[in-house]
Amino acid sequence: MMGRIGLLGSQPVMPPAVPAPELSDLLTEGQSLRIFPSPVGLFPRTPLDVLLQEAGHMEAALRAEEAGCVGAVIDSIGDYGLEAMRGSLSIPVAGAGEEGVRAAAAGGRRFAIVTVWPESMNFIPRRTMDRQGRAGACTGIHNVGSETQLETLAGPDGYLEQIRTGASSLRKRIAAACADARDQGAEAILLGCTCMSALARDIAAETPLPVINPLAAGLSALLSGGVPASRGAFRTPAREALTMMVDALSTMPAEDCSVCVTQWDEI
Repeated sequence: MMGRIGLLGSQPVMPPAVPAPELSDLLTEGQSLRIFPSPVGLFPRTPLDVLLQEAGHMEAALRAEEAGCVGAVIDSIGDYGLEAMRGSLSIPVAGAGEEGVRAAAAGGRRFAIVTVWPESMNFIPRRTMDRQGRAGACTGIHNVGSETQLETLAGPDGYLEQIRTGASSLRKRIAAACADARDQGAEAILLGCTCMSALARDIAAETPLPVINPLAAGLSALLSGGVPASRGAFRTPAREALTMMVDALSTMPAEDCSVCVTQWDEI
């Protein structure tokens, strides 16, 4: 697959830092990534937040197609709007969650999910597993984050900065969670948020089990042609309605972590 690929839902950090090697290393000559942020600034704490965020991701997907992208990857294990995208766009779309779960369960493996988010957000990966009938292959979801950390996301000492920089205290908790998962019978670890992508290689080096980075899994599947074709059946009235809906949602103040944040604008 040659051409530009849209990364849906990421929010670029300005000025951009070094491109993410765990993604750029997957690209070959003639391939590039471009970020298409969701204009909906809601953190997905509840199923209703997720529903609204799906509209934002769908709008981002349409922008990616209109910009000439040859494919797209949803930058969330929640795969916000994946079904709608595949029923509407003419370009293929990979879901990081769908491909991450598929890779983790490959060959009949039992896997565990290790996530930086608290238990209250486990409905997101559970929904992704249920869609594929893979919930029975999961030995458990291991939550490294606490509920109180949802209230201290932003700022130089906030939880998002700990995730971004791979704070040693966070790394230790992740390593301990991976060890617990292994002891409970897991044969692979699926990282429970694409915001952990930059930490994936370090986590893998410290874990005696295969570690699946869902964002990299989604991109790899798209590049190899391993995702279903989209049906390209979008209707103009629906496009107009979506635009009006998202325009209204975009006027709301953005929360500290609306969607996943990456450290570059374009690869």
